[in-house]
Amino acid sequence: MNVDNAIARYKGYGKGLVLLARDIEMPKGNFINSIIGPRRAGKTFLMLFYKNQIDLPDSNKVFINGEDLDFEGIQTDDLDDLERAIFRVYSPDKDKDIYLFIDEVQNFPSWGRWLRTLFDQHLYRIVVSGSTSDLSTDKLPSELRGRSINTLVLPYSFKEFCNAKKLDHEKYMSARSTGLLVSGFEEFLKFGGYPLVVAADTKDLKTLLMNELYETVLQRDLIEKYSIRKSAVLKAFINGMIGSTCRVVSARTMTNWLLSQGISISQQSAFKYLEKAQSIFLFFFLYPYSRKPKERNTKPKLYLPDSGLMRFADQDMSKRLENQVFVELSRRNLKISYYLAQGYEIDFVIQDGKNVKELIQVCYSLNKPETYERETKSLLRGSDVLNCNRLSILTFNEEREIKTEGKVINVIPAWKWMLL
Repeated sequence: MNVDNAIARYKGYGKGLVLLARDIEMPKGNFINSIIGPRRAGKTFLMLFYKNQIDLPDSNKVFINGEDLDFEGIQTDDLDDLERAIFRVYSPDKDKDIYLFIDEVQNFPSWGRWLRTLFDQHLYRIVVSGSTSDLSTDKLPSELRGRSINTLVLPYSFKEFCNAKKLDHEKYMSARSTGLLVSGFEEFLKFGGYPLVVAADTKDLKTLLMNELYETVLQRDLIEKYSIRKSAVLKAFINGMIGSTCRVVSARTMTNWLLSQGISISQQSAFKYLEKAQSIFLFFFLYPYSRKPKERNTKPKLYLPDSGLMRFADQDMSKRLENQVFVELSRRNLKISYYLAQGYEIDFVIQDGKNVKELIQVCYSLNKPETYERETKSLLRGSDVLNCNRLSILTFNEEREIKTEGKVINVIPAWKWMLL
């Protein structure tokens, strides 16, 4: 193990790179900044963008890559030498702030206690990243509680996608610009917002990159990280779950379905796989709206961090649209749930405290009479039950006002809503 090499290799890392500004604000204050989110969503680039904005000499901006091969086999006792290597390689000015950026920090042994030690020295301003929920509030080591603030980084939003593709999305647009946006939104739903995929020039390359990303997530973040022996069973389980995106899921239903396909898996293993997939931000769950606490923790609906992942099981554009609306609502830090009653369902219930603020339905198009009937009636019923009159239907590219039964339902193109 050569700690000095691992430190020196990234000296000045990111300087001169043209990095896309994200629609993400890094909080400021006396705490550890933790950047969390799925693999290849852009956590490192956000870190580098933030690093490049800091008006300090390069010697006072230290970048450490926790996945560097020279750190393989590092032990807790080696961490003191790692810190000494920072001063050997960078020679930072102690009279100025020293920023310490550590990418994939969870790869270091006893990383929680190590960060606490560094933080308590009052010598560094610390920014770390991780691709697992080890850094999230509910999994954070106890020694870092109250000392760390999380920033969730997901693949590009549609607005960031437009910025990356240089698509005009000003308020007043020409018909040509609008057409390009709609075409871009279709690409966004099909291939998603992972930065490398967005930057790819051809559909074949986008497909290749998505396949490689998915295999890497399964192999490195699940099978290898958690020492899962039955890799074929895990992959079948994950594929089956992705096929259930935007639906209520349960371990029992999935194990029964796999059994019908000739694959035997226990419910205990299914629960374990679900937990691990959540820990790497591959799955997100949305729970039902209810005034009863017990009901709020049952019947979760499954969503993915990016609709491009749905290509591995489901080509339904309406489901992709709903998934991306979920991601956007999550990105906006809104309190969301869904509502299920006898005979109808509301995709998203937006709350402000205990009050319901808005009801949202998502469908690709309202052109079919049966779809129009289902979506509008669900909103009208939900409006009465939940005492909410702000009603919206997000579509692929339809826009109008529906006035019925003394209420107004706003039909909005999802691409336009995402740019608001």
